[in-house]
Amino acid sequence: MSEAESLSIPLKPKQESRQRQQRRDRLLILITIGLVVAAWVYGYLQSGSDVTPLVPDVIPGAVHIRTEGDLFVGLDADGAVVGYAAVGSAPGYAGPIDMLVGVDPVGNVLEVRVVEQRESPGFFRLVQRSSLLSDFTVQQVSDPLQLGQDLDGVTGATVSAEGVAGAVRAAVRNIAANGLDAPLPPEQKPIEIGWPEVTVVLLFASGYISHKLRNRVWKRRMRWGTLLTGMVVLGFIYTVPLTITMIVSLLSGYWPAWQNNLYWYLLIGGILFVTTVDAKNPYCSWFCPFGAYQECLAVITKPKLYRPRDLSDVLTWVQRGLAFVAIVLGLALRRPGVAGYEPFQTLFDFRGTAVQWVFLALITLASLVMYRPFCNYLCPLDPVVDFIAAGRRWIKEGWRRWRKRTVSA
Repeated sequence: MSEAESLSIPLKPKQESRQRQQRRDRLLILITIGLVVAAWVYGYLQSGSDVTPLVPDVIPGAVHIRTEGDLFVGLDADGAVVGYAAVGSAPGYAGPIDMLVGVDPVGNVLEVRVVEQRESPGFFRLVQRSSLLSDFTVQQVSDPLQLGQDLDGVTGATVSAEGVAGAVRAAVRNIAANGLDAPLPPEQKPIEIGWPEVTVVLLFASGYISHKLRNRVWKRRMRWGTLLTGMVVLGFIYTVPLTITMIVSLLSGYWPAWQNNLYWYLLIGGILFVTTVDAKNPYCSWFCPFGAYQECLAVITKPKLYRPRDLSDVLTWVQRGLAFVAIVLGLALRRPGVAGYEPFQTLFDFRGTAVQWVFLALITLASLVMYRPFCNYLCPLDPVVDFIAAGRRWIKEGWRRWRKRTVSA
């Protein structure tokens, strides 16, 4: 027996095993895509709400309701017009917020009602407990209806509050143009660029440059610099970490207006672009706020990565399962906000239920005995990045085979 033959015998089973694993992984990718698409279709078909029963709530004194296109006209017993109502929609944190607004014939806002919203329960609860909804009832259609001008913002739920105000403005504009015959001038949407946008661009650039460094000491220093910046600026100051809610919003087609949500596009677009093109995930490794929090705790006890061989596959599939369930549930319900289970808001905004505080406490304690436990075993974003990377490898391999066949032909 030759040396080549003796070497080929043990390699063949490994090669076959690798091929079987590859076929299984690709089959799972196709099944996952199919189920996600099915959840999206189901959610789309189930979406939509009948607002007609709510119209009398926003037009007090209306006995009869007449529809004129997408406008509701409230009439009293004598047939006189007592008010108009319309639904407006605007992007919130996790998706569109739909508001029903009633206006009297002289342009006073009568009442507002939430028709449908897809926000995280904690965020929207802050809006409902604030005075924002009642503040609309002392406004007129000619007022700005802008947070910080004639409306008070909601601490901890700024994006959701702006979504509510934007939806009310959209409804008011419809009523003014089609009911009151007094069209309002076009709404200006200036591009908003602040510290979150500047910071995330600088962090992406720093992560890319630092990743190329060969000097380990400077590479480590740069990494700690980006981690601490991400934790302080994106975490504690602005509370805008990447969440599974953002991913589900992206898949649902709930893309906010880019003029005042540039951060959303920079963060998600940057991660998807770098992961797809370069097969790297700079966010999780270099400036994830919650990852930085866990690493700061690890400095105290210097724990190691805990991944026992007999449980490694189980832990990996539990993490993937959590991510899959979160995405499918968010798509099927058309409510990306319900998909989030990360303890980010509890830590960085100091808001949460008793269960969320207990969960954060457990993660904090676990971070003292093992390295980044949430990131390695529970975070739903890591499987999403792995899925993109696996799809990238499959496409890249198929492209190479196609080019090889083309050249040989």
